[in-house]
Amino acid sequence: MIGIIAAALVAVTSALLFVFGVNLLYLTVRALRRPCLAFGPAPEEWDGAEPLVCVQVPIFDERYVAERVIDAVCSIEWPRDRFEVQVLDDSDDDTTEIVARRVARWRRDGIAITHVRRGSRIGFKAGALAFGLDRTTAPFIAIFDADFVPPRDFLRRIMSSFDDPDVGFAQARWGHLDENYSLFTRLQAMAIDFHFLVEQPVRSTSGFFTNFTGTAGVWRRAAIEDAGGWSARTLTEDLDLSYRAQLRGWKAAYLEDLVVPEELPVSIDAYRRQQSRWATGSFQTAFRLLVPLVRSDIRTAAKFQAVVHLLAYSVGPLMLLQLACYPALMLALGPAGIRLPPILAASATVAIMVGVAPWVGFIAAQTRRGRKWWSGLPALLCQAVGAGMSLNTLFALFRALRSGGAFERTPKHRIVGRGEEWRDQAYVRVGDPRALIEGAAGLASLALVPVAAVRGQPLIGVYASMFGLGFLVVAGLSAVDLLEVLTLRRLGKRALSTVQTALPAIALLGAATALLLFAASMPEPFEDGYGHWLIAANFATTGNLHDPLFGMEDTWLPGYHVLAAAVLQIFGVWQLGALKAMSALLAAATAACVYALAPNARQARIATALLVLNPVFLFTSGSAVVEPLLTTLLMGAGLAAVKGRMKVAAFLAAAGVVTHSPPSSWSARAACCARGGRWAGRSPQSACSCCSSSASRPPTTP
Repeated sequence: MIGIIAAALVAVTSALLFVFGVNLLYLTVRALRRPCLAFGPAPEEWDGAEPLVCVQVPIFDERYVAERVIDAVCSIEWPRDRFEVQVLDDSDDDTTEIVARRVARWRRDGIAITHVRRGSRIGFKAGALAFGLDRTTAPFIAIFDADFVPPRDFLRRIMSSFDDPDVGFAQARWGHLDENYSLFTRLQAMAIDFHFLVEQPVRSTSGFFTNFTGTAGVWRRAAIEDAGGWSARTLTEDLDLSYRAQLRGWKAAYLEDLVVPEELPVSIDAYRRQQSRWATGSFQTAFRLLVPLVRSDIRTAAKFQAVVHLLAYSVGPLMLLQLACYPALMLALGPAGIRLPPILAASATVAIMVGVAPWVGFIAAQTRRGRKWWSGLPALLCQAVGAGMSLNTLFALFRALRSGGAFERTPKHRIVGRGEEWRDQAYVRVGDPRALIEGAAGLASLALVPVAAVRGQPLIGVYASMFGLGFLVVAGLSAVDLLEVLTLRRLGKRALSTVQTALPAIALLGAATALLLFAASMPEPFEDGYGHWLIAANFATTGNLHDPLFGMEDTWLPGYHVLAAAVLQIFGVWQLGALKAMSALLAAATAACVYALAPNARQARIATALLVLNPVFLFTSGSAVVEPLLTTLLMGAGLAAVKGRMKVAAFLAAAGVVTHSPPSSWSARAACCARGGRWAGRSPQSACSCCSSSASRPPTTP
């Protein structure tokens, strides 16, 4: 019964994911057929019929960016007698004083700007916007979040959209102030570009429902009031209002060639909170509006696109549900492996293949932005981050079962370029406990990979590894942010610089260790592994170092087997896997030596990656054989020699002598390294030349 239920859930989730993926490909193809719009000139002359426009700037604790956004909106070109600004300030820190000073400055310059204070945060952003709307008679309302910087000609470009009396709101495209700050902000920019260069243009020009993004746009006051006004019943008041307005018959306009840059979150914890709020609000809006939407008289294609749009965040929970079904299937169907019906197997395969649809869409977005197609290739990492955020989305789904909720803003630090520091500023929150759950989920997902491989289910292995990698990346980024913030605040900038230099090496070697341990979890590929395990197990149980199969004690030295017997004494004599894990950890130590031997960080990363990805090294290092220990000892000896630690080099080389067969082939090296140890005062190069000359001779036959 469990297997049947799990198989049914896999079939249903695969079908739904297939629909989502195909729809993304459809939007991508439609977007690629559209020409890339050039930036057209703004109207040069006023025609005397410009309407009164009120610019609203909702702010809550934005000490770093409040001044910038106020200066930008007050510099917008529009007749001054038809232009007013409301700074909707709900702050409870020194942002209020900053805003007051800037408002007074622009008021002296003749701008009709008001500093609006409610005295509470009732309704959060939606409440602030509604409060400000009641205090203006303007027929058009422009809205900018605190981290946006609108261009001077914003209103001159966008207001022509309202020449059509049925247009309820107009939306501009988001740009990115800090896109090049880090790889993380670059990936965020790609995801946002996909929305604004693929989804929004197609939905807008095809007559499908689209959404106001809460900022960088203008609303017709009549549309707001006709749709019922701003509501705090969802955490995405913008999505909620825009859909209610379109259900009332209002149209949306989208200006792809009008770009308003914004500041992306620079920390993973800030990004997690942002995505949590967006996902919660999207689910709340879907719960509230799906029934009215389905019952509406809009055409079927538009209705379908609206449903898919509102449920877009469901992809993460659906994929998690599918992942959770695979262990149940394998447990229920036994060791013989999963035997899915052909149709079900085919649907799962297609669903996984369609999983690359977002990647294709991200690449298309970069081409529409005027870049080369290969600039979008790193977007593959967006899917790993998306998989890692799926648990966060699942939590958001549960929170969305109740309307409303606390509006947690995304902190901004006025970061624009590389090297700018935010970790010592206010509003920094690190150490999100959800990262612990994500880390545990990552390890659990990776544990499924070798099981799937043994049972001949490579698709399940790929699926689980994608989630395992995503969870560990997200959790790892949280850990890195926590470490860096604590280091900076407690030890200072010099310590932070040291940590930031070491972190790439730690991350690379950590990934290498994980890969080597994964290889060690596979079935033993070499028959020698069983022989070495048998010798070590015999020694661990009887104390007799003897080869019970071949009796070839005179051809090898016992170093490896002594170490292996000690491991088996701890974990049990039947634990061949413990010996394989030991080999993997020794191989990781070898990789660390290679990294340390490289002349610079770039070559170190390349050399380490090439070593670990070498199939011979990878699978030998996951086996219960002598070579990983020998390689580690010799690489350690070489590193010690290069560093001038000749005694250490001699000791490690001597340890290597008693590790492998034939022993006589290493006697010359041991003698040479021992002599090098006595000559510790010499340069490492002169000592190593002795080793090199002896190593170049052919080994003596035992």
